Amino acid sequence: MNEEEKKDIQPQPQKAKLKFQTPTGMHDVLGEDMLYFAKVQNIVDDIAEFYGFQKIDTPILEDAQIFEKSTGSSSDIVEKEMYLVKTKGGDVLCMRPEFTPGVVRAYLQNGMWVLPKPIKLYSFGSLFRYEKPQTGRYRQFNQFNFEMFGSKDPAIDAQLIQMFWAILTELKFKNLVVEINSIGCSECRPNFRKALVRFLKSKENLLSSDSKERLKRNPLRVLDSKDQRDKEIIANAPQVIDYLCDDCKGHFKKVLEYLDEVGLAYKLNPYLVRGLDYYTKTVFEIYEDKGEQSSTATLIGGGRYDTLIKNIGGQDTPALGGAGGVERIIEK
Repeated sequence: MNEEEKKDIQPQPQKAKLKFQTPTGMHDVLGEDMLYFAKVQNIVDDIAEFYGFQKIDTPILEDAQIFEKSTGSSSDIVEKEMYLVKTKGGDVLCMRPEFTPGVVRAYLQNGMWVLPKPIKLYSFGSLFRYEKPQTGRYRQFNQFNFEMFGSKDPAIDAQLIQMFWAILTELKFKNLVVEINSIGCSECRPNFRKALVRFLKSKENLLSSDSKERLKRNPLRVLDSKDQRDKEIIANAPQVIDYLCDDCKGHFKKVLEYLDEVGLAYKLNPYLVRGLDYYTKTVFEIYEDKGEQSSTATLIGGGRYDTLIKNIGGQDTPALGGAGGVERIIEK
């Protein structure tokens, strides 16, 4: 090797760190990644069109109170994760941490309740949550989101799950698992809550610090804990299915029957609650099972929220929805 060849392979000096870089937990989307984003969006658009959904884009900034009122003051989103902006006029706005409350606000503000039911809307775009960055989880991230307003029919619950399953199947995911539960309604949930609190208080000294705090403010959220110590305790906790009223029990039975009819396998998870206050009756998550040696991450999550529209200021309107994280799906 001559001197000229040796010169060509000499290590190049590293570039100095740039003064300005993306904020922590945020990232650029370019090159090959952009192709993956486009593929996900094209499949979502195709499924949405097939099932009769119309696209809706809501502002990135919303009144912060809409998330506090709908998501729950003790939720992680409200307590820890919202990016708040105070305007010169004194308004407190929030960079949207999820789609549902903003879509409900748009439904009400634009008088969409007069449209034929069910009203089907979907979104695709950026959301913002201040949380610890990790694989598939960013402070600015993208989701696709489906909402249906105006129907109590349990067949709609099954259809929504089937749609998300179709999207993931089109994206070549295999060994998908649907976990499903019913968390009841305002009529039957209080009895379950009392039984759960009695049980958790008897184990309080063994709970994680986060779960001890949740026990005081929102006991159902203890069931959502990822702490291994909590999981071992929760495995013996009362199950909400045993406290469902006849209406909730009948609704859930029908949802499962519809899933059986279309041949979509599911796994009952009596401790699945999702982490937001507005959920009622059906809740579900979809993930890919990669075996015991691999950790699982939720790709899709959602459920019913039959009281949310009324709580925000509209008429009593049944509704349901769900969402999938684009970055997490691409990285899987």
